[in-house]
Amino acid sequence: MHFRFYLSLAVILVTRHSASSGAADNSAMVHFDMAPTATASVAESEGDRTMLKIDLKLSSMIDSPEAPRIAQWLVRCQPRGHVASIADYSPRTEIDSDIASTIQVNQSEEISKSLGIGVNGSYPHQVRANAGLDHATKNTNTLQFDRVAPRHAVTASGTINRGRGVYFKLRWTAKQILEGQKSFQLMLEVPSTWRTGLIDVSVLAQSEQKSFAGWDRETKTLGSANFVVAIYREEDKQANVQARKMANAEYELRNLILEHPPSKSVVSLPTILRHVAIKLELETDPPKRQWLERLMLNEVDPYMDKDIRKLPMALRLAALDYAEARTAFAELNHQLPLNLAFTQSD
Repeated sequence: MHFRFYLSLAVILVTRHSASSGAADNSAMVHFDMAPTATASVAESEGDRTMLKIDLKLSSMIDSPEAPRIAQWLVRCQPRGHVASIADYSPRTEIDSDIASTIQVNQSEEISKSLGIGVNGSYPHQVRANAGLDHATKNTNTLQFDRVAPRHAVTASGTINRGRGVYFKLRWTAKQILEGQKSFQLMLEVPSTWRTGLIDVSVLAQSEQKSFAGWDRETKTLGSANFVVAIYREEDKQANVQARKMANAEYELRNLILEHPPSKSVVSLPTILRHVAIKLELETDPPKRQWLERLMLNEVDPYMDKDIRKLPMALRLAALDYAEARTAFAELNHQLPLNLAFTQSD
């Protein structure tokens, strides 16, 4: 009897877990895209330090006919390594109002006083008399002034990680639509011999919704994405070629992932009971990111990682090709460029 009860409970919990997971996948209504490479132009150079200007373009697409209630984008840009720091960025924090002009306020105060005395008497069959006295005063004061319309942040931005990264927070307003393409500019301070670098970009599309009975609010993610952007000096042709090799390797890898979907896990009684234990908090199950994300963030050794070693041979070789192309691109910083124009000084 007890075994049947726990088995029924396990089936219910696993079914609810599968339904909620499917709903989470279908709720991704905002899709993002970003170019895998970007050039860095020299804005200023002095001594052994150089200022580089980088333009990143982020595109978004809403796949539903009716635009969802997107509250904001949250974009984080983090250069890898410790040689680059954020010197400047754009867009900066901006505030605006939904009201185009100032608000006119009229205040009036009215004071009135009145005094009335009345006498009415009659004498039967002879005389009728009526007398009255009324006095009234009225004072009206009117004050008219303009009030500044309430303003809120349309775009907020600032540095993160002790000035090594930057964030941008964009809100959906009547004047700013969070669909299409947006530009973000970074000014990096790097050594004068810098040739290449990688920037990790993450973006979230969030919506604020009321929870059950409207007593509380919760933040829901409508879409998310992570990108690795290879940046290089615009005059460095060798770095340009290697950056395109890295971008092509990533493209091939992602296409192969679509051709080799992950196999579904076999549902067995031990698996069901394990889900029950996790739901009842008897066993911890730390969230495990996908192997592609860990590979892109350079958090795994593609030759030793057990998840990558289990992949089909074609997919595993593509993962190794991407890792090798990324390593070759990063190692250009330790090599002299073929054209020494930007390293020579007068």
